[in-house]
Amino acid sequence: MAEIPWTKARIKKAADDSVINEVEKAESGVTTAEITGLTSGTVVADGEYYVVGVGMISGVENESVKTNIPSFTVTTAPAPAFDPNGETKPTDAQTIDEIKAWLTAHSIDFSGKTLKADLLALVPAE
Repeated sequence: MAEIPWTKARIKKAADDSVINEVEKAESGVTTAEITGLTSGTVVADGEYYVVGVGMISGVENESVKTNIPSFTVTTAPAPAFDPNGETKPTDAQTIDEIKAWLTAHSIDFSGKTLKADLLALVPAE
């Protein structure tokens, strides 16, 4: 059997062969695709999903041999870093240095204040 000159990668769910995602082949030859819609903590078994290359031969779409996706557990994405220049106000979750940086970026004087509670009290309610 001749090798298929594939132009796309397709992720499928093994249980019903439904297409989960499809991406164009990258110029570098290294192509990434995501399995979306899974909640944090979901454990995916080895072979529950698989990937195939997709290419055209004589005008007919063909799929390569299935390659099982190894097992994995969906993790929680890390929270975005606090931006002291942004409009999101600091809370008790921020460090004292982050609160001071936010106050400085928003031209709020915090001279003489060293406790987190005192610094947060300077953050406007609105």
